[in-house]
Amino acid sequence: METVLSAIIAITAIILIVTVVLTESDQAGLGTLSGAETAWGEHKGSSKKDIQNKIIIVSSIVFAVAILVLAVF
Repeated sequence: METVLSAIIAITAIILIVTVVLTESDQAGLGTLSGAETAWGEHKGSSKKDIQNKIIIVSSIVFAVAILVLAVF
């Protein structure tokens, strides 16, 4: 049980690190001054940023639950 939980924790930690590193900043610099619509802005919910945010949320929940379960056992 401990080995499985440790593996889940390691995998979710790697997923979190990689996804956070690849996530672009909200501050796009001078490109935001024009207010132009980006290619990703037309598809709400299926943009690259939204998918990355969902991956971060799900993997952090799995990570936290696995840590708590490992602490109990």
